[in-house]
This record gives sequence, C-alpha cells and structure tokens, in this order.
Amino acid sequence: MLTEPSAEKEREGRPLTNGSTAADVRPDEGATGRSVPEWLWVIAIGLIGAVVFLIPYLQNPYFYYVGDNPESFVPNWYHYGEQLLKGIWPTIDSAGWYGGNYIGEAAASTWNPFFVLCYIVVAQFNSLTAAAAFVMVAHLCLLSMGTYLLAREYGAARVSSTVFAFAVPLSGFTLYYEASGWPAGLAAFVWVTWFWWAARRFSRGASTPLLPFLIGAMAMTVGNPYAALGLIIVMFGIGVELLVRKNVRTFVHLAIMGACVGSVAVLVFFPLLGAMPVTSRQELAMIANDTFMVPGVGDLVSSSAPSYLPAITNWNGQVRESLPSTYFVWFAIPLLPWLRWRTLLKPARSLVSLAVVGGIYAMLTFGPSNLWLFRWPIRLVEYLYLSIAVVFAVLLSKGLAKDHLRNRTIATIGLVGVGAYLSFAVRPEYWRMHAVATVLVLLFFFAALWAYRKRGWMALGVALLIGTIGVAAYQTNRIPYPGVEVGPPIVPASDVNQVKAGTAEFKGTYLQLAAQGLVKGTSEQDEGEVMFGNLSVLTGHESITRYSGIGFTEFTQALCMDYKGSVCPDAYRNAFRPVQGTNIPLIDALRVETLVLQDALFPNVVNNPPPKGWTVVAREDGATVWTRDAPLPYPGRVSWASRGVTVASSTSEPATEQVKFNAPTGGGQLIFARLDWPGYSATIDGKTVEVRNGDAGLITVDVPAGEHTLALDYETPGLRLGVMLVGGATLVVLIQTLWWWRTVRRTRRRNDAVHQNGPDGGVADATTDISPVLTHAGPNDERI
Repeated sequence: MLTEPSAEKEREGRPLTNGSTAADVRPDEGATGRSVPEWLWVIAIGLIGAVVFLIPYLQNPYFYYVGDNPESFVPNWYHYGEQLLKGIWPTIDSAGWYGGNYIGEAAASTWNPFFVLCYIVVAQFNSLTAAAAFVMVAHLCLLSMGTYLLAREYGAARVSSTVFAFAVPLSGFTLYYEASGWPAGLAAFVWVTWFWWAARRFSRGASTPLLPFLIGAMAMTVGNPYAALGLIIVMFGIGVELLVRKNVRTFVHLAIMGACVGSVAVLVFFPLLGAMPVTSRQELAMIANDTFMVPGVGDLVSSSAPSYLPAITNWNGQVRESLPSTYFVWFAIPLLPWLRWRTLLKPARSLVSLAVVGGIYAMLTFGPSNLWLFRWPIRLVEYLYLSIAVVFAVLLSKGLAKDHLRNRTIATIGLVGVGAYLSFAVRPEYWRMHAVATVLVLLFFFAALWAYRKRGWMALGVALLIGTIGVAAYQTNRIPYPGVEVGPPIVPASDVNQVKAGTAEFKGTYLQLAAQGLVKGTSEQDEGEVMFGNLSVLTGHESITRYSGIGFTEFTQALCMDYKGSVCPDAYRNAFRPVQGTNIPLIDALRVETLVLQDALFPNVVNNPPPKGWTVVAREDGATVWTRDAPLPYPGRVSWASRGVTVASSTSEPATEQVKFNAPTGGGQLIFARLDWPGYSATIDGKTVEVRNGDAGLITVDVPAGEHTLALDYETPGLRLGVMLVGGATLVVLIQTLWWWRTVRRTRRRNDAVHQNGPDGGVADATTDISPVLTHAGPNDERI
C-alpha cells in the first residue's frame, strides 16, 4: 500500500526512511537529480528526441512530407540552399514568377538564422522525404527542450518536466499537422515556447533582456503570424503577473524588451504589406464563424484517447477528421484522479502568467473560425496543450495521491472508458483500433502506477515516457487508418536526381498545364512528368508553375492557375491568346520554351499536331511535352520589343536587369518576362521612367528614341525601415542589458557589505534583509 510521506522530511529534501516506499522520494533527489547539470539534461532531451521523433519517419518515409511540405516548403528549402551556396541571398527571383517574391511571402522564413542553416543542409540531400524529416525532427527536438525548460521555469521537477517534454511534440495537432505539413506553424510554436521561458526567466531577474530579445526575434523571423500572436499573449501574461506582484520596474523593462522584439515585425511583414496591392491574399472577416477547423470543448474529454478522430469540419467538406488533431497525451485524463490539486493553491512559483496565457489560448481555441487575420482555431490547440502540460508537470511534481486507491482506480477506468466510447461513436468502423488503443492506455497507465509504488519517481517517469513513445508508435502506424485510402496513395516526387533525369528533355523556361485532381497515380509525377507547387525547382529549369501564399492576381487569372499551379481547361487557350498591344501570344511573352500538357486535361490537344513552331519531344506517363523550334528573339528577360526597337544586349539578374536598346523616332515599348511586383523602378541613362503593369502583370516600359541603356531595379518595400528598426532595437536591448549587469553588480556589492557589517555597521544578524533587487533566484525564490 502507498504511504503518505512526511511533509517535514519532504520539505527538507532528505530521503525518506522508516518504512516509506520508493514512491515517496522526490524526483529532484538522488543521483538522477542535481548530480546532472541542467544544461546537460536539456541536451540529453534533445538527443533522445532525435531518436524518438524519427519513429514516424521510419514507419512511413512520407510522414513528414505531406501537404504544404512537398508542394511549398521543402523544395524551396532545397532551392534556397543552392542559392546560398552560390552566394545569393533569396529575396526576390523573377524566375519564380508569382511564387518568386520570397521575402514578400514572409512565411519563407528567409530572415530566420536557424532556417537558413537548414536550407544549406537540405541542399545536400537527394531525398526530400529525408530532408523534410531532418528539419522537422530538429524542430521537434527544440520544442521538446523548450517545453522542459518552460515547465522547470514554473517550478516543475525534472522527471515530470521531462515526461511532458516528449508529450507536447507528440500531441496530435503538432505531430500530424504542423510537423507533417505546416513547418512554419511548427517553427512558430517552437520559438514562442522558448520565448515564454526566456521572458519569464527575465521577469524573475534570472536572465538579461538580451536572451528573450534574441529568441523573440527568432520567433518573429519565422514569418508566421501565429508567432507574433504568441509573443504578444506571452508578454501580456507575464506583464499581468508582474503587476500582480507590484513589480512595476521589471514590467517597464519587459515592455521595452517586448517593443524591441515587435520592431522585428517590420522587417518580416512590411514586404508582405508592400506586395498586397497585386496579390490574391483574401481579406478575412473581422469576426466570422463557418465552423471550419473549429474544435469543441467536448474534444478535451477525449484528448487522451489515441484513436479519437474528432467530428470537425475540415478539408473537402468533410465533417470528420482522419487525423487525431485534438489528441493531447495518453495519460493526462487517466491521471486526473491521482493528482494533488490542492498544491496549486500554494505553488512554489507564481502561476499567474501561466493561467493568463492558457486562458487566452483556451478562448481563442474554442472561438470563431475567423478572427481578423487568424483563422482555423485548431491551430492554437497546441499552445493550449502546452499551458496545460506545464500545469500537469507542476502538479505531478508534488507526487500522486495515495489514499482512496479503489475510488481513484475506478475513476481512471471510467475516464478512459468515456474516451474509448467517444472514439467509437465518431468512427465506429474503426472499432478494432479503438479497442487496441484503449487497452494500451490502461496497461501503460497501471504499469506506471505500479512502477511508482515499487521504484519511485524515476520509474514513474520512465514508465510514462515508454507509454508515450509506444502510443505514438502505434498511432503513426495506424493513423491515417488503412481503410481511409481507396487504392494506393498518390505521393509527390521526392528524389531530386530522378526528377532531373525525368525532365532532361526540357529546355529553357517551361510551363505546365495540368490539374492536380486529374493525377491518377504516383507514376505520373515521381519523375517530374507532372508536378505542382515548388517541386518544379528540382528540375533545374525555370518553371512558371510554383506555389505561393500570396500570389499575383493578374498573372494567375491570365493563366487560369491556382496558388500551386493547378489550372482549368481554359489555360491552354489563354496561353496562346495575344498579349494586348502586341502581335505575340502570352506564351511568347513569358519566354516559354517547353510546354507540358496533361493528357487527361487536354486530350484533344495532345492527340493532334502542335501549333506551328512547336514539336512533340516526349510522351510521358500522363503528359505530353512540346518544345519550341526556334530560339527566343531577345536576350535576358526581354520578351517583346515594339516595331523598330532593337535590343543590343541584356544583363539579367534575379532582381535587376540592364538593357541596351535602340528605338526609332517616336520611341517604342519593351515587355519583360518579369512580374511587376511593387518595388520595381526603372531608369534610362540614369533618369527615372515609369514602370507599367502590363498585360498579365508583366513589366512594361515605354522607351525614347535613340540608343540608351535601361536599368530595372527592385527594392523590397519596407526593407530599409525594417533593417533600421532592428538595428535600433538591438542597440536599445544592448544598453538595457548593460544596465541590467550594472544593477546586479551594484546590488551584489551592497548586499555583500550589508552581510559583512550589518545595517548599522555591525555584524549582520538573522533579521537583516539582504535580498537583492535582481537575483539569480533559486527554483523556489520569487524575489526579483
């Protein structure tokens, strides 16, 4: 039978004797506790996580290569890495067309140092599934380490903090959505978690303001708006806590540091705002609810059921999820009857900020589907779970209840049963999976209780970790449930060398006209025959088919193309219609030399001879390839010159172009195969001329008579202001950090003097107040 430990001995932190069980030993005690430095423990969590988070990839190589990962992020990472290795910083690339405004996309994270390092590493991979796994596992490891530090910051013990350090990254939404296909969201979550730890630590006087500023900048440069939202919520929560404690001075310093972090948003998001006039970014209602991706409070009841697939409106009109998006951790609900809830009344450290942050995220998670720029509230469930995880870690640090064992056992079985029934109620056809998952939860949980009673805290932690890893392995093996797919799954291209070999017959810029919904199997796209989004960069050829979160409205409408390059049946006719004011078709104005046509979308076109000037060079699996017979008439990116205008030369770079031309009396006009993104300017012999937004959004410039040199230049809107503000913010934080160090040194010297001489010049006694204004406080010290 479990016995209640002596409160006095527990306070003293001594091993319990006189018949106490191993479960009574605190998790911070013994050889597994303070004998291991904290920094080493954190690194160990990251290293172990590198193995644990590989489990989904080992079971399914495409686990981290789903949705936006193959269509948008991972190919671009490869492309950015190639550019960086050539000494080119990815800002804007005319060859990327509507997806080439990299800084304007914001979510491309081109300012984030950690992502930049990842780009260079990804460029060394041939398998993009492995590259995606590398980046996602790295971020999950960082999240694991950050979760541990955050729990420790609120006074949780090492064992319980470690348990939740692995539970949070393996929660349903984080693993199945963020890590699998939304890496910008995952990165935002990672750095907000770290910022929360650093900012809370700074608020206690245990860190300089430089640490939260640098981490906050890392979060902001991810370019995900949920990172900015998270920083604001965390700052607000910690600010409330400081005001409750009447620590106005630290509140002011926190506000200064937060404002400096906020200035980084100008560098990251002003280029996006500058590009808005030409983009297809939808205007979202201030407040609306279409129920899309909105979880219910009732989903929390089943958040420990590994096979629970919530009834949430999601993709393609579905009203039931195929992924465990609201799953938290298998032992949280079963653990409820065993926690010592009263210990929250007198926590070792203030939990005000934790309550505020968690409360705000709870309201947003279960709020309307659209709230200003933020939509799909389920995206915030992981932040709510992080807050709950810290609360659980703090509670678990106080030990498990040891009385009323029978009642607690019955309650646990009942709670697990409720989760099992709700899982079955939503998806009764998967009853076998629900049954196995329920048995696993019960076995793992009661094995953990037995380990706690027999071997103590460390054994409990190990048992919970084993259960967490075991459940995750089962989940990722069974979900999506094999019965969901009809026939073999269609997977995107991932082998770089295979794609290059499969598109070897391409030349110059190529345009693909295909509809993603008509792809019948993997064989139609694994060698680059038909690809959507940014996968086209793997070919080594310039491609008009790209992925963009902002788009270029006039251009994509001209080609009847969506945000990832899928087109409508009118696209072929649109490509060959004449450009306004010229005698050439749009496909010539785009300088296209290779045209890829999907057989299923254009059966009549591919079964007939191509237009004059084009030749069929390949008939691939599901696609037909044409190439242009004659070379393009103009150099650089010049695609058309009006009658009488001759182009002598053109030097073209991703963001600039210099053209030497000769125009007849009356002048003429030049059209470029460049989109007129806001930020372009033109000069002729040093004199500014107008850059016009021509047909399909192509840059058009009127030129004067005679021989001249035209220079096109692009400057990212808001970039100069952003750089200046970041520089100024960094200077402010450095000054603030210097002040912090001077205050600490001054306070320590004063306290040392008081300690040696006492308040009246004598020896200090037990009543002398020697607490510093700022202190590297211990785990239970609330003084600032």
